[in-house]
Amino acid sequence: METEPTYLHISFEEFLKIETPYELHKLAVKCYFYIQEWIVESELCSEATALMIFWNNSPFEHIRIGWKTRKGTNEDFDLTKTIITNFERGLYLKTEISYDPTEKINEIEKIPNEVLEACNGEEPYLYLEEKEIQTWFGEYLENQIQRCESTIELYNVAIFLKHKELDVYKTVIEHQFCDKAIALMIYWRLEKYSNLSLYAEDWLEIKPILEKIVQKIKNNEYAEILTYNPNTEVNPIKWEIPKYLFNKMSMYHELCQSVKPLNTISDENRRRF
Repeated sequence: METEPTYLHISFEEFLKIETPYELHKLAVKCYFYIQEWIVESELCSEATALMIFWNNSPFEHIRIGWKTRKGTNEDFDLTKTIITNFERGLYLKTEISYDPTEKINEIEKIPNEVLEACNGEEPYLYLEEKEIQTWFGEYLENQIQRCESTIELYNVAIFLKHKELDVYKTVIEHQFCDKAIALMIYWRLEKYSNLSLYAEDWLEIKPILEKIVQKIKNNEYAEILTYNPNTEVNPIKWEIPKYLFNKMSMYHELCQSVKPLNTISDENRRRF
């Protein structure tokens, strides 16, 4: 017995033969990304269909990388922004098709609030030279970090770190003089690195470090000695999801259980679309 394919392929010529929002929605439930791009720009696209594609496209992930993403460099990011723009222009149809994003929203990983909050303390100052710090490598660098005798000294080393050796950052965040400001600075530096090709293979090692920082901040393990504000230093939230996209679309019937074939839709219903 043949199983139904997980995702559907169709040509653009076949796509143009679709005549109702219901057919379009049924296609959107299980189609490849390139077809989603056609759907969200279609005059037959309903609000529910666009909303489903929006939340299936992990928009919180695009908020996470939005501060380091430019238009045209990430197709998923561009699709997300296109849907928001088209909603704001009122281009999507109001139909009987329903969609509730609640479950999807609850399961999507978001930027932890803890790393978005500024910490209050003294304004840090620099007295070490960047060129000197960047000549330190391997065991010597580790030893220099371990020997730091104050938060400001550790800050002067950490601010100039540009090393691919991730153990260096683990040493910093576990240091007895690491405060919340230094931890946040390291968090957002590694977050930025995670999107660079140089670090592309290191995400599985970077992620636990980021999670460790978040957990330590939640547990109040870092004192607030120096000041650091992620919203001014890196401005991580370049855009927000409009509130209306969190709402459930009105439900009149369950579409996927009762999609009508094209030849059974009445002329009256056709005129509605």
